[in-house]
Amino acid sequence: MRRLISGARTAFARGDATFVAGFGIDTRARVSTKAVRKEMDKTVTAVEPIGWESFGVQPFLSTVHIDFAKSR
Repeated sequence: MRRLISGARTAFARGDATFVAGFGIDTRARVSTKAVRKEMDKTVTAVEPIGWESFGVQPFLSTVHIDFAKSR
């Protein structure tokens, strides 16, 4: 989580217009939808206070990518 927040702060300070965060899902384990949504909520609540606004979620195979745009 620290690396995610650090990356979001760096991208914001650098002046990037968008930021993409993602996490992997272990396909061998039985991961519930509730657990995936909880991880998504944790990611969004960690990144949005920095100045980013979530605008899209894209599942891809065993990963989830969350797109953010500058809100200020």
